[in-house]
Amino acid sequence: MKLIKCIIPEEKLEAVKQALLDKGIQGMTIYDVRGFGIHRSQLKNKVNPNYRVDIQHRIMLEIVLPDEQTGKTIQQLKTTVGTGRLGDGKLFVLPVEETVRLRTGETGEAAL
Repeated sequence: MKLIKCIIPEEKLEAVKQALLDKGIQGMTIYDVRGFGIHRSQLKNKVNPNYRVDIQHRIMLEIVLPDEQTGKTIQQLKTTVGTGRLGDGKLFVLPVEETVRLRTGETGEAAL
């Protein structure tokens, strides 16, 4: 199983939710997050020491999936969110060792 953590602009949330539902993804956890980063283009231009970094509001999605659904889900997220411009977001994929549904005791993919 894999955990996808995806940071996206807030205005993309509804489109992402609908696209994932259309692909059969039945659940995700959503967080309001804030953060900042220096873009590669700024690094190439040697950022001015007086440069002010603004904290940006974003949404973080967490989705746990069977391995075989991970590739198509990543592709769907890239298609739905990606514009090719700065600020589209980031996506991380991490392994999940175990999942337990606390109500029933089911484990593994059955607990998803």
